Amino acid sequence: MHRSCTLHKALKPEPRRIAAAALGVLGILAVLLPLPGGRAMGQSAFSNIGSAVQTKNDDQLAGAVPTIGAQLPLNTPFRNSRGQAVTLGQYFQPGRPVILCFIYFNCPGVCGYVLKGVAHAIDHMSLTAGVDYDVVTVSFDPRDKPPAAADKRQAYEALLKRKGAIAHWHFLTGREPAIQKLTAAAGFHYIWYPALGRFDHSALIYICTPRGKISQYLDGVQYDPATVRLSLVAAGDDRLGTVLDQLLLLCCSYDPNKGKYTAIALRVMAVAGVAVILGLGTIIGSLFVWEYRHRHPAAPRLAGAGPLDSDKKE
Repeated sequence: MHRSCTLHKALKPEPRRIAAAALGVLGILAVLLPLPGGRAMGQSAFSNIGSAVQTKNDDQLAGAVPTIGAQLPLNTPFRNSRGQAVTLGQYFQPGRPVILCFIYFNCPGVCGYVLKGVAHAIDHMSLTAGVDYDVVTVSFDPRDKPPAAADKRQAYEALLKRKGAIAHWHFLTGREPAIQKLTAAAGFHYIWYPALGRFDHSALIYICTPRGKISQYLDGVQYDPATVRLSLVAAGDDRLGTVLDQLLLLCCSYDPNKGKYTAIALRVMAVAGVAVILGLGTIIGSLFVWEYRHRHPAAPRLAGAGPLDSDKKE
């Protein structure tokens, strides 16, 4: 009997030693994990996103130099594809970010690819146009009129797989002062070459907040649907997406060179460290509760409490 009790004590866990070991691990993590003010490996590539879309800084040359956080002039007047007078602000609704792009309808080159890239993103995102976001396409050629906008809208209505999406993809035309005001605010520059009969301009789309500020921009003509989705979630005033989307945005940043979101080492390590600390804290708390219950198997009776059923005598 005595030998079996000795064996039981030898096999019994020692919560204090386990807790001490866990605290030691926490100390090591505190030393190894970088501080929030530190600099992550590769983070410098994302530190100044506003300089990533390269063209020329001279306003007289074609290109795009968007400024993250720039406010668009929402009161700028335009005409929609039906010829109705509208303002840009009519397409910015609470909780719904906007995909904005600049093209001209008679473009023989890159504009068609930009629109096809937008259509591809619309069709392959889990977000829904008109519910989660809107799309606005503005012609920067003052010679373009509403009938041309209507023709372009009809062409992409046939191309889109999500048939209801076209109702929330708006094609606008305007006069030169309105166009210049909007494109200047967006940092979008273009130049007309009379000898060639065409414009020189960049290919990109803007992701704007519901309040009309530039939140992100995606360069090129192919827009990864997952990247567009995360960009919209980031611009959506925390009203879009899932908890997983927010976690991805916490750990990732948009890399304009790769055209997609990539992990930031500092943030990944910080999130992992918090998860480990919470896990170890839970283990330590459970061990102390376990030890307390085994050392105090019966809770003391409160003073003045009535007798237990076993104490009652008839």
